[in-house]
Amino acid sequence: MASSFSPTSWRISSVEELMAMAEAQEQRAAARYDRLAERMDRFGSPETADLFRRLAAMEREHVEALAGWGGSAAPQGKIPDGMGEGTAIDSDEVPASLTPYRALAIAVRNEERAFSLLTYVAAHAGTSEIRARAEALALEELQHVALLRAQRRRAFHVERHDARDHERDIEAAIRSTADLRKVAGKLLSRVLEIHEGLARELVAIGDQRRAGLMSRLAADELAEVRRLGIRYSGSEAQTAGKDGTTGSAAPYSDAMRPVEDMVDILLAVAERSKDEGVVREAQRLSGLAITWLAELRAYLEATA
Repeated sequence: MASSFSPTSWRISSVEELMAMAEAQEQRAAARYDRLAERMDRFGSPETADLFRRLAAMEREHVEALAGWGGSAAPQGKIPDGMGEGTAIDSDEVPASLTPYRALAIAVRNEERAFSLLTYVAAHAGTSEIRARAEALALEELQHVALLRAQRRRAFHVERHDARDHERDIEAAIRSTADLRKVAGKLLSRVLEIHEGLARELVAIGDQRRAGLMSRLAADELAEVRRLGIRYSGSEAQTAGKDGTTGSAAPYSDAMRPVEDMVDILLAVAERSKDEGVVREAQRLSGLAITWLAELRAYLEATA
């Protein structure tokens, strides 16, 4: 099911409305984590079940805090149509075979959607108070994303072949803002190379709509590469499925993988670094990458 959320048709007009919307979002997340915890109990993964119970408790603590922020006159909260919809856990028909990794992936996806919504609210806020509150809420969601992604990595029973490279990037990036930008530039250049190659491939097979998406993303990525001070001369990369063709979902799976890696590395940097400048920049860059992931996922769902 594709997300129907349309930012251009939705606005937050007051702090009270923002607090009510966020409260509804946290209540829904707590209920979702309760269901995931029950499923992990049945699966036989008590560690993952305990994590979801802790997250549910954290969400309910946020609900109480938000109620205090919003005040007694706060309106009834409502999440915009399409935000957080369309995942298996929103249905009663959750597969009995749901694994810890799949459950954590669902949770990561929903927290990233919540983060994207709040960053949109902050960017388009009508007042500085709404912007400040939305940014604070978005930072909390980003912390949840980092926790869930770290647990999701641990849920892998087989280490990925590039795990050592990731660790080297993390260790290099935590030293200083300059080092972080070098690592981020390298990662983003790889993302850009893949996305430019996919855009060319989609043009070649006549898929102008998805080619347009990839080209727009690539343009945003190129702007950030240049902002980081990285020289990039373009790519001649060609990307295709194993049979040499491009299936309806294959391009976006290929397009998301390097961005997922970038988010994991940047969030790990933000978590480990003791340098406030490094932490802020890693959070900013991971926020950008999460926004790109949300766009890619929305289009993938729409074409599935």
